[in-house]
Amino acid sequence: MTAPARTAARALRDLLRPQGPPRYADGAAAGLALAVPLVVGTLSGRPGTGAAVALPAVLLAMPLPAGAGPRGRARCLAVRTAWTTAAGAYTTLAGHGMPALALGVAATAFAGAMLPGVGATAPLAVLLTGITGDELEQTVPGLLQLVGCLWTAALLLPRRHRDGEDGAAPPHLSPRTVRLRHGARLALLTGGAVAVTGVSGTLWGQGHWLVTALLLTLRPTPEETRTKFAQRIVGNTAGGVVTALLLLAHPGPYAVAAVVGVSGALAYAFRPANYTYWALASPVLLLLLSDYGEPLPWWAATVRAGLNALGGCVALLATRWLWPGSGTRAGDGPGEGTP
Repeated sequence: MTAPARTAARALRDLLRPQGPPRYADGAAAGLALAVPLVVGTLSGRPGTGAAVALPAVLLAMPLPAGAGPRGRARCLAVRTAWTTAAGAYTTLAGHGMPALALGVAATAFAGAMLPGVGATAPLAVLLTGITGDELEQTVPGLLQLVGCLWTAALLLPRRHRDGEDGAAPPHLSPRTVRLRHGARLALLTGGAVAVTGVSGTLWGQGHWLVTALLLTLRPTPEETRTKFAQRIVGNTAGGVVTALLLLAHPGPYAVAAVVGVSGALAYAFRPANYTYWALASPVLLLLLSDYGEPLPWWAATVRAGLNALGGCVALLATRWLWPGSGTRAGDGPGEGTP
């Protein structure tokens, strides 16, 4: 084996090395929270409603604070519920067009960077509720998102973990100037990405994956951004191949619901062990859920992988050229460990 090959193999092993134990109970709860609304919505002839109710599980089921007791878990879930429900109300009242979506994503991206415990939950909620389901199905703004949040929280709250099971230290919050710079970068880039991909008036095709890649790759420091970029490139490329093969089989709605449930259970169970594992399993979950009820061509997975790479490259450039700062490590706060 040549020296470059050995270096690449060593880097890949480092990316895949477990950093903590899986949480199988949380994974099972997340899979159930995702699959049941899809099946019920399909049975009732309202697949869009089912997807809207299942969507909050994507945001709420992210790893809860390590070793948190019932009160800490409830507090974290309550914060995520509030932002997700508010996002549903906003996209219903403001509409799903590009201007409202760009403004909402940019504003919440900045707020998420500045407010502890929020992170990418807020902008992802605006983005995903803005492209999923039909606003005509929601007579009370935010109601479907609230139902989905309560359903997911009810499944997650009973899960028990020993204190300090992850052996993780409390997150170190970055200085305010670093967070301010990070929030400004996120707001500018994500709002701009929505505007660029939505020039026709609505977010075209799979364009939202570019916005997602920026939200989840760009971190407060260059070191963190590079690590996230590598994890997402490796995971999403491999996961995209699996997704393309599944789409070639043209699965029906019930098969899609089952695949979403299984892939969601795996993604959320192994997310605490290593973010790369999430990146491997999440393409199937996110691609099928965001367009549930609409047949997707196999190449949609390729487009997603390409936009993920593009967004990651933009994030890397932003840390170097857009208000670069010191290398102070910020770490992931309780609400920042989103997809």
